[in-house]
Amino acid sequence: MTAQQRKVVFGLSKGLNIDKDNLHMLVSGLTGCESLTELTDEQADIVIRELRSRMRYSTNTKPVAPRPKEKPAAVAGMMTSEQQKLAWRLMYRLQELDVKSKLHENGQPYTVGERMAGAIQTILGTTAIPGKDIFKWVSFEDGTKLIESLKRYVRSAERKAEKGA
Repeated sequence: MTAQQRKVVFGLSKGLNIDKDNLHMLVSGLTGCESLTELTDEQADIVIRELRSRMRYSTNTKPVAPRPKEKPAAVAGMMTSEQQKLAWRLMYRLQELDVKSKLHENGQPYTVGERMAGAIQTILGTTAIPGKDIFKWVSFEDGTKLIESLKRYVRSAERKAEKGA
């Protein structure tokens, strides 16, 4: 039985309000094993299927509160989450204001993440890959520089939009 299977078995049994004694009786009845530690991976799958089946039809389940999303720990000296949020807001605002957005060769407009990566490349000279950790290598000082440049870009785009309107 893998550690993941063990977690699933205990999680489902908790959701069904099955105590340890009743869980052991269930396991024994399904597999013939007296203990969860004796289960093979295949036997554990049998127990999991049975618990999931019972979960579907049970009215005696207690709601399981979702786990809060863990925020990544801030790294000292690197761009803060507040800076990152502001940079994203500015980039989305810039995309709103951009009347003639540049297009990929296939005719699709660049995504906000791709535009952010381009801005980081242009402003900071650092290569950034669009995705979850786009600011991974951006320091606090560089984050400030990036934000100030994005603010200038937005102001310029707003002026152009006013003239064009």
